Amino acid sequence: MNKGLATKKAILREALALVSRIGFEAVSIAQLAEAVGLSKSGLYAHFRDKEGLQLELLDEATELFRETVISPAREAPAGEPRVRAIFSNWMHWAELEELPGGCIFMTA
Repeated sequence: MNKGLATKKAILREALALVSRIGFEAVSIAQLAEAVGLSKSGLYAHFRDKEGLQLELLDEATELFRETVISPAREAPAGEPRVRAIFSNWMHWAELEELPGGCIFMTA
């Protein structure tokens, strides 16, 4: 992974944490830039605008949800055991270190 992609990933992970605590609309570009140690223009170098950041953040959260909830549940037998595995994984999802404020889909 090149430096630009690594920086973008770090920005998205910090944004996940912020959004889980205070919600999508409450997070400002200035606040996020300060949290990751960039200027606002440095942040805009990775995202064209706040909406672009929010869309990529939803993609990042979806991937994390897939990795944490859905993929592990596929190992359970089909039917009720898999549904129970999904539910159990979903309960742990909201307790992830990356989501200190809980599920970001609920804040959306």
